[in-house]
Amino acid sequence: MLSSDKKEGVFVLRIVIYGPKASGKSTIGRSIGKIIGLPLYETDELIEHLYAEQTGIHKNCRQIYKTEGREFFSKLEIDVVNKIANLDWCLIITGGSLLLNPQNRQKLRKNSILVYFTADKSVLWNRILNLGLPPWIDPANPEESFYEELSRREEILLPYADIVIDTNSGSIEELTQITIERLSEEISIRVSSPNTFGDLIRVTTFGESHGPAIGAVIDGLPPGIEISEEDIQKELDRRKPGQSSITTRRKESDKVHILSGFFEGKTTGAPLTLLIYNEDPKSHHYDNIRNIFRPGHADYTFFMKFGIRDHRGGGRASGRETATRVASGAIAKKILEKKGVKIYAYSIEIGGIPCYKIDNYENIEKNPVRCPDIETAEEMEKKILEVRKEGDSLGGIVQIEIHGVPPGLGDPVFGKLSARLASAIMSIGAVKGVEFGDGFKLARLKGSEANDNMEDGKFLTNHAGGLLGGISTGEPIVMRVVVKPTSSIAKQQKTLNTDFENVEIKVHGRHDPCIVPRAIPVMESMVALTILDAWVKQANLNPQWAEKWGCPFD
Repeated sequence: MLSSDKKEGVFVLRIVIYGPKASGKSTIGRSIGKIIGLPLYETDELIEHLYAEQTGIHKNCRQIYKTEGREFFSKLEIDVVNKIANLDWCLIITGGSLLLNPQNRQKLRKNSILVYFTADKSVLWNRILNLGLPPWIDPANPEESFYEELSRREEILLPYADIVIDTNSGSIEELTQITIERLSEEISIRVSSPNTFGDLIRVTTFGESHGPAIGAVIDGLPPGIEISEEDIQKELDRRKPGQSSITTRRKESDKVHILSGFFEGKTTGAPLTLLIYNEDPKSHHYDNIRNIFRPGHADYTFFMKFGIRDHRGGGRASGRETATRVASGAIAKKILEKKGVKIYAYSIEIGGIPCYKIDNYENIEKNPVRCPDIETAEEMEKKILEVRKEGDSLGGIVQIEIHGVPPGLGDPVFGKLSARLASAIMSIGAVKGVEFGDGFKLARLKGSEANDNMEDGKFLTNHAGGLLGGISTGEPIVMRVVVKPTSSIAKQQKTLNTDFENVEIKVHGRHDPCIVPRAIPVMESMVALTILDAWVKQANLNPQWAEKWGCPFD
């Protein structure tokens, strides 16, 4: 059963029921509202109330439309949407005309589950004859006029629906129960889907390492954001395999294709779909280990969880999946850069070789290990090549700095920005640890040494790494990330087969001797997606804050 109790750390809920006239949205919507206990707002009633406030005259929507005209009525719709746009934990019932306006649609889609009620056109027409014709119908040819407008509206509005309810048959009670069950399923997916990241800016990734393609669907982006395949490709090229002598020899162009949500160089507000074809999988390299668990990989755990696994490169658990994160993150990075946010990630240790000189970000992309110090980078590269010849691999540590983040991002207590950033980074396959600011070093300091004192409107130090109480302070957010050595190595190792018998294995093929350099663009992308999502959430939560710091899409 759905609940209207609002809890910290759980995404807010808004249900928007819409559809054509006579689809049953009002009757069934009110029935749903009584059962689940959410506050109910009908936009027709709000429009009528607003009109009465402005004119002192009480009329229903049909009368207002006929006497005042379409333009005046549309302005009332916009005013009503502005009043309810920031409401959460409520149920909104609205007609299709209000959502034909792209700005209205975008505002009501945010953080909402959209439920579209419909029926066969002949059924709707027969119901309308009993209820009364809508004011926009051509009286000279009413039935044909209705069908044409219905077709136009469904073509525009139906693709945005999360749930579609057919009201051709069934009692009010039956249709109410069906809708509540579908809502429960949708909420469950949004809360727990392991393939979707984000609350308001949601990224769902799909595909496997040796399947035909991988990709991502980004939902929640407003219309009008300028993007290009070139913007995305630039970031993908930083992650793609085969870049240097210290990366895998797998050859993938990682060419991105935008399939939807994009028109004439801008987002449309519809889900943005990105696709990358797998061009060089060479699945036969894995035939000899079809029934063997590779040490360090997710082979064993996937098999124990699902009872089946894709042995070809790890399937969904492969690092190949991270290309979809980079493609999505490229868009988030571009949006944030326009707001002055800069993300720097770089190697500070590989194979036990530390980098102490961090004073030139321009050096990061000038060497294959992405280290800010050229001399240290050469030592790191040399060691990686030595270990590769031995059939082994190396891990390392990445430092991430996020500059330009405004104070106030993050939600107590389970939605802390620190928790969300850690979760985002820990979702990357090779990552085994994260620390913020001075991190574990703080355990060896006194409170007087660890606290960041403040004076003249600013912090004097940044031991906390730009986060206090899980909320951004406005100082640079500083993280360090531990990346384990690549699991696929050519050295003899002991393991089990799928019959749980003892066997030995050498993993041959094309593998990175050190995944750290290619993991860096992935980390930047996950950080960018997290910050963007948190910023949009904060701008919606506190209008006064948004007036000062803006919305990322301004």
